[in-house]
Amino acid sequence: MFIVRFLRFINGYVRFRVTGVFIERFLNLASRGGINLWNGSKTQTEYVGYTLMKHYKQLRPFAKKTGVYMQIEERFGWPFWRKKYRRRVGLAVGVGLFLGILAFLGNFVWTIEVVGNEIVSSDEILDYLQEQGLKVGSFKSSLDPRELERKTLLEIKELSWIAVNITGSTATVEVNERILPPDMYLDNDKACNIIARYTGQIRSMDVYDGQSDLQVGDTVLAGDLIVSGIVEDGKGQTRFVHARADVKAYTSYEIEIEVPLQQIKRIPTGETSLKKYLKVLTWKIPLFWESDQEKSYDAQQRTVSFVPFGLSTPFGILEENRVYYTQKTVEYNEVQAKEEALQQLQEQEKVQLGEAEILKKELSGSLDKEIYRLKASYTCIMEIGREQEILLDR
Repeated sequence: MFIVRFLRFINGYVRFRVTGVFIERFLNLASRGGINLWNGSKTQTEYVGYTLMKHYKQLRPFAKKTGVYMQIEERFGWPFWRKKYRRRVGLAVGVGLFLGILAFLGNFVWTIEVVGNEIVSSDEILDYLQEQGLKVGSFKSSLDPRELERKTLLEIKELSWIAVNITGSTATVEVNERILPPDMYLDNDKACNIIARYTGQIRSMDVYDGQSDLQVGDTVLAGDLIVSGIVEDGKGQTRFVHARADVKAYTSYEIEIEVPLQQIKRIPTGETSLKKYLKVLTWKIPLFWESDQEKSYDAQQRTVSFVPFGLSTPFGILEENRVYYTQKTVEYNEVQAKEEALQQLQEQEKVQLGEAEILKKELSGSLDKEIYRLKASYTCIMEIGREQEILLDR
């Protein structure tokens, strides 16, 4: 159907009206003469339809023979458009320049997409590719996708496969990531000891590699050696290994929270606005008059790229959705400060203690110079071992 409409546009067609008594006879003659009519509507004394311009001229003898009157109501298609605008040289030049600019811009890369990555960030991949020459605005003929793939695989060890495909002005970087072994086997080429991160009493110890210097029930100080990466075999020969162990101990831990009684809080005003910029490569040109420079706001940005006929270009519209707020000084009393401190303490427990088993927790709070201090003391069972590389002279 598209082909038919396109051919009609190229040849030119008209909507015409026929009035008279012998409409039926006129249509029969047109049909016998092989005249193609479409989208017609008919009453007893009137017919409105479409036909090609060259066919319209062939209808005139039939109209004269049947005594009906024909009239063109509207013209469509390239021949009429060309005739209408043939003297407007500027329009033709503008269209030509526009198409020329699009063709020129098609020689550059304007969009880069990374797909298939989960562990390695897109920014890391794009940063390295940029160092090798693949960036927004790169000249396509200066790029060697196969060489980019080879260098990227050598540099980013977490990738097992990469393909750089350049289609039009878009570069698509497809990657597969390596399935890495568990952390306990990483850096196995480095000789390491296991030392104590905290002071405590060892509750359990599973040694996977290395030689244990302590046993369950021993007391250990922070920084003491627990498992040595220097191992002596039965023949008296010494070798260096990457010590690995799971060491849990009874230990003490403290978290201290400070809450000022006077704080500056951000209060949303409920006011929002949408600001637009013209984006050309990395430049932003505001399409508005900045009248709220003194206002504070959070912003979320979204870029709508200009892609005429599916071709990527360096142009786009950056939409910035602003949410405004004011800063207000809030006064806390001791009870309110304590509630705030307890909430912060819960968050810090998740961060600092993680999967530790808390056996006992003691809280103490005090007010000192407009600051409420909450101190939490814990008795818990937690992992205390950490790796420390053995530095060897080679």
